[in-house]
Amino acid sequence: MIFNVILGAGLALSILLSANSASVVELEDRVKNAYINPPITVENINDPIVTPLDIQLIEPFNYSSYNAYEKSFTLNSENGETSNLWINNTSTDTIYVKITVGNLSPIDIPIKKGTHKTTRIGVIGTTKVKLYIYSSTGHKMDMSISARKF
Repeated sequence: MIFNVILGAGLALSILLSANSASVVELEDRVKNAYINPPITVENINDPIVTPLDIQLIEPFNYSSYNAYEKSFTLNSENGETSNLWINNTSTDTIYVKITVGNLSPIDIPIKKGTHKTTRIGVIGTTKVKLYIYSSTGHKMDMSISARKF
């Protein structure tokens, strides 16, 4: 009888430990992925439409100005860890997108005239994202932009 109680207690303890270790392993994998896979990736996707799924961070619109475009928003991983930023450059020259995610160093992404890019931004936790889109030549920027979170 005591052997059965000890065996049952050992089995229950091993189940509890395996459940906790799985969540710790999952968390460790997420942290490793944050370092292995940078929080920003740039893709050239042929489909220029960003279909809203959960949250529309920047409603689709056209921007035309000599002034730089600035926008900030906060990403919260509780309702999705990934967002897509889509920009179509219809200007006469290259435009540049400077993206700052949290406290990371900003990156500049050039978008040549007549092309578009989708930039994927991933976060863990709550993170502020800043966009600054400009031209290096002072030409009038014409672009379409949208961003969604999923």
